[in-house]
Amino acid sequence: MNIMLVTARWFFIFLYFIIVKLFLVLINNLEYIDFLFCYDCTEDIEKENTTFDYIIVGCGSAGALIARRLSDEKNVTVLVLEAGNYGNKLLDIPTLGVLLQKTQFDWQYTTISQTNSCLALNNNASTWPMGKIVGGTGMLNNMIYVRGHSEDFNDWFKNKEGYSFENDILPYFTKLERGNSEGLHRGSIFFGNPTFTSKLANVILEAAKTLGFTISSNTEDCKIGFGLPKMNIWNGERWTPSHTLIHLNKPNLFLRTNRVVEKVIFHENFEARGVQYRYSNKHYFAKASKGVILSAGVVGTPKILLLSGIGPKTHLDEVHITSKINLPVGENLQDHITTGFDLIMLNQTLGIGIEQMLSPYSAFNYFWNGAGPWTFSGCEVLAFCDVNLDVTDQNDHIRPDIQLMVMPLSLNEDSGVHLRQLIGITDSTWHNYFAKWNHTAITILPILLHPKSRGTVRLKDSNFESKPLIDPNYLSHQDDIDVLLKGIELIKKIANTKEMKMLGAKLNENVIPGCNDYTFGTNLYWECYIRHLTITTYHPVGTCKMGREEDSTTVVNYEFEVKGTNNLFIVDGSILPSLPSGNVNGAILMLAEMASDRLKLRHFLSVGKCQNLEIFLKPSFCHTY
Repeated sequence: MNIMLVTARWFFIFLYFIIVKLFLVLINNLEYIDFLFCYDCTEDIEKENTTFDYIIVGCGSAGALIARRLSDEKNVTVLVLEAGNYGNKLLDIPTLGVLLQKTQFDWQYTTISQTNSCLALNNNASTWPMGKIVGGTGMLNNMIYVRGHSEDFNDWFKNKEGYSFENDILPYFTKLERGNSEGLHRGSIFFGNPTFTSKLANVILEAAKTLGFTISSNTEDCKIGFGLPKMNIWNGERWTPSHTLIHLNKPNLFLRTNRVVEKVIFHENFEARGVQYRYSNKHYFAKASKGVILSAGVVGTPKILLLSGIGPKTHLDEVHITSKINLPVGENLQDHITTGFDLIMLNQTLGIGIEQMLSPYSAFNYFWNGAGPWTFSGCEVLAFCDVNLDVTDQNDHIRPDIQLMVMPLSLNEDSGVHLRQLIGITDSTWHNYFAKWNHTAITILPILLHPKSRGTVRLKDSNFESKPLIDPNYLSHQDDIDVLLKGIELIKKIANTKEMKMLGAKLNENVIPGCNDYTFGTNLYWECYIRHLTITTYHPVGTCKMGREEDSTTVVNYEFEVKGTNNLFIVDGSILPSLPSGNVNGAILMLAEMASDRLKLRHFLSVGKCQNLEIFLKPSFCHTY
């Protein structure tokens, strides 16, 4: 019987290998994949000398949302320039998001070699997938929706006069989430509970109760406790703000793909008047009368600014770019990092794996019911906690320092065919650690929510074609190690509960290569482990920090305008001053809603129609602005 099971297992691995390779060939070689599936293939702006009111660079989560809000005013024209292609219904299948990494739909960034971390990764570098597609990184991510903890936003706006979370932040989340209750025409996103979970989910929740944690149905607020994640999913399909944007089909909105913006064009007084971009290996210019909005992401936006002459003068001098405005562009880089893949072994299966993914019934269940394993995001339980406090001392008002993501699959699930390549695990680590067992393994990731380590994004040279130099400087601050050590201790407690023991849970006691000189289980061993298996959770932020105008560490003011410029705005993850207490997409979308109102307010003031503006501000704002 065991021989039959092993044979069946290898049959499915072989079938998986063939399917993945065929899928990757399809994705990487269909240069004009949107020709077959796109919603709108019109490519005509190069033939006309048109000036738009706004140009938005990037159609990711923030860019798509802002485009929709600005184009609500019928007399306002909006051009969105996206570097990648359209997606299609195939790419909306949630489980396929991970397969888009390292394809034409991914910028395929990699950090420089790290000295304090990533020692078990190729070249000691972390791979950073970011979406190069309509929908942006929202087409590659795990679709988890959280807002963040209220204290996160209090920190961001603590120096803003008259600020309060209830009046300045919460209404924008309410506006953002209207889609759940009021339909597509009102809100910008949809989210709900997972449509598929393994039996591990309930076991983990019961184990959390045993440890004294609260079980919450509202994990989006990042309050202390465990619960099921909220997912940006609609009828079983991945849903991003770009889906909403495309379906509305507005005549004053122009979304154009395969346009790679290289720099901002300024008029006198550093007024942004347009952008230079590349399309079909030729350079073009697009003009904007009211503003240029950069939503190209935490790497793309600073790269465009630096190439435009906005950034640290010393760095611009090094790469022979004339400095226009000296600002700390590319500084303050932060990222949520984690560790602990395949750290817990079980003696039984969980009903999810390659066999279930390749089952014809799973395909039928997805296309007919919008349910089943194909809707699985990878994470089925979220938890937030403060590892410096006992469970009994934690409450809703405490901001968590660790987020746990429970994943019923192991990195070894596909026997090294594809998943390990995405992370960049070295051959030595793979063969001597991950590939050494045949048990069922699960992962509970301890995510460092508020790292003290800071990094940078820099230009390699003045050539736009050159990849930027990304240095997250992971684990350069000892406090980050200390919090992750306590996160591992919490995972060990979960594994030791009676509920987990019923699944045969035990700690993986294989020693990771490079840490053989340390006694397994000691803090010295786990620190070595963390420094070797340092994994990004794909949440980098901060390279164009938002804050007070007079703060020398900021790039963007509270009106989302780049300091020292006119009509140049940034709305994406790069402006976050610090990381929120959870997945970053929700917080970015909230800021996009806020920025949209700020930009619409500027427009209505300029034409004397402020009272027509639906805005979540003080009633007298139109008169006092």
